[in-house]
Amino acid sequence: MLTARMTPTEFGAVARLIEMQNANPATQCLHSGEHASEIEAVFQKQSTLHYVIARQDGEIVGALGCEVEDGRGYLQGPFVDGADFTATATALWQALHHQIATPDRCDAFLNVQNRRGAAFYLSLGFKRGQGAQVYVLPAAALPALDGPPASRFTPQCAEGVRALHALAFPDSPLAIEAFMAPDDDDHRLFVCGDSQRCVGYVAASINDSPREGYIDLLAVDAAVRNQGYGQRLLLTAAHWLINEKGMPQVGLTVRDMRADARRLYQRCGFQLLYTGVGYSRENGAGRRSDRQG
Repeated sequence: MLTARMTPTEFGAVARLIEMQNANPATQCLHSGEHASEIEAVFQKQSTLHYVIARQDGEIVGALGCEVEDGRGYLQGPFVDGADFTATATALWQALHHQIATPDRCDAFLNVQNRRGAAFYLSLGFKRGQGAQVYVLPAAALPALDGPPASRFTPQCAEGVRALHALAFPDSPLAIEAFMAPDDDDHRLFVCGDSQRCVGYVAASINDSPREGYIDLLAVDAAVRNQGYGQRLLLTAAHWLINEKGMPQVGLTVRDMRADARRLYQRCGFQLLYTGVGYSRENGAGRRSDRQG
């Protein structure tokens, strides 16, 4: 078996492999794409996404990717077909860590039925995290926005948004600052409150694979929950993504523990698509791939 960095000539074949693997819950790696054409388009333009492949008898039998952002590595795969899974996945892991510097932390998000992937990451010292549900709102099911929409973020709201974000997501890998840029047409932040106080916000973005709008972050001050702010924020973002940006659907992910959030999403027309489990490993700041062995 030979492993190597994926090259542009292999984009199509690897995209088809991922599409096939992700069509089966037992081999699915969530948030890595579902349609070959969209996956290949991401390969063409995503500069922080690194993939390695495995070949056997000249055929691509495996792939493993990692998107590196702010010191964290978001893993995609291992995807293996036509070869021994454990041996191929191990070879891919070693090849990936010879290609890139080891991030401070690595995360994988697998369908709950992907037991072979779970066993592989656990064997590498990853810890099993909470379960999570992936929801989707098709454009045809978008409810009407009953009442005025939430306001678009302005710099005057920045301090209040940062304060609420620190309370709601103290360990979030997503920096709220990324949604505050006024000239970024693929990210949008909506808020409820005034210049003195932010009682809620929603951060939304455009995804390429799958092609959809995405709700990245939603937070409401605990003192004003159950007063309609969450629904107002969520539907404002969904209307922007579907009606203004032309997205065919809106997706989001919510942890098992957030029963209140799941009820909100269901009231707003979101449908359960997948159940997944996260796996993570702290690698330590400054460690490099050539020390992994």
